[in-house]
Amino acid sequence: MKRLWVIGLCFLALAVSCGKAKPSNAELSNGGDGGGETARASSGPVITDWAKTNKLDDGSQTEAELYELAKQEGQVTVYSISSRITAVKTSFEKQYPGVTVNAFDISSNELYEKVTREYEAGIYNADLVHIKDEDGAIYQEMVLPGKFILYYPNDIIAHIPEGARQYAMPLYVELAQWFYNSELYSAPPITSWWDLTKPEWKSRLVLQDPLSANTYIINFTAFVENAKLFEEDYERVFGQKIQLSPECPTAAHELIKRLMDNDLIFESSSDAVCEAVGTKGQKGPGLLGWAASSKLRKNESDGWVLAPINITPATSLQNQNNLYIVEHAPHPNAAKLLLRWMLGGTDGKGEGFNPFNTLGGWSVRDDVTPAAGNPPLAELRTFDGDPNYLYANVPDIKDFWISLQANR
Repeated sequence: MKRLWVIGLCFLALAVSCGKAKPSNAELSNGGDGGGETARASSGPVITDWAKTNKLDDGSQTEAELYELAKQEGQVTVYSISSRITAVKTSFEKQYPGVTVNAFDISSNELYEKVTREYEAGIYNADLVHIKDEDGAIYQEMVLPGKFILYYPNDIIAHIPEGARQYAMPLYVELAQWFYNSELYSAPPITSWWDLTKPEWKSRLVLQDPLSANTYIINFTAFVENAKLFEEDYERVFGQKIQLSPECPTAAHELIKRLMDNDLIFESSSDAVCEAVGTKGQKGPGLLGWAASSKLRKNESDGWVLAPINITPATSLQNQNNLYIVEHAPHPNAAKLLLRWMLGGTDGKGEGFNPFNTLGGWSVRDDVTPAAGNPPLAELRTFDGDPNYLYANVPDIKDFWISLQANR
């Protein structure tokens, strides 16, 4: 996502989140009973008068109630980062005659720029937004000020863990996973991130350059937040306490440095990473690649033989695809109804979620069966993202990476 790194650095100078415990769910929940234009919880999002008037802080409205209100509005506009939104449009309009979906498939950076510029100009085109908040910018810049509203239907959030919806309404999650070639290996050839720093994997690790794919820097930042786990995992793998290099304040920094020292191979795209690793007919010893979990779907379409690794202490952040209702949306009730539809409705079985329930993607609901080939999300080792920490610290980790590249 586009953002000014200098702003993040300024925020870092003011924040104390590195050494501070995360705010509690109660502190971060929508709430507050102040007067005037807005009310705000102690650390949570603003709830504007517009949001209250349109009952966006009330998750008790039923599907039937919302449908009657949505028919009066007649349409709903959604900006989405997925081409699958066209399938959602088709199924929604079939399920709810009289409500038209204006669906726009837009790249993440373009979508964020478009919706924020429109909002600041007082042009309220979008009702619902589907986008990822990888570095915490959306939470800090749009959710906390009340520009993006977190709408939580009671019957649906009863099936979503509180931690997964602490900062957003999650549609589904993806991961960044290490992959190996299943023709070359009958089982995962490594189990820990620290295995990747061993000499036998020198010049055999493939990923996108983190300076061109922020996902990697963002994951490295989460590693630093969880540095103690990497320190403990080092002791498990090597049987001794870690010795940090002078430029590495934590075990996570040391891991990043040692990966760089092991001559990483950079490819131009996640597809290129997976093609290099997963193409059939290769001779050993083979490569390992760190790429988007969704690329598993290309085993069928492209004939690859990728297999994922459930690595310790965790493979990556849970990269959430989120749903937000835009403040001053012209069709708020239709937006609420569409949000429900995309999440699978009351029982999680509605057609609206089907396009997203695919190999390499997971619903966070406890009543949705994972797609064929997906292990349950609970069985995978992952980190939860704290947008407050990420927003404050991503610029610092990017600078650290740049310093490593300069000395490569």
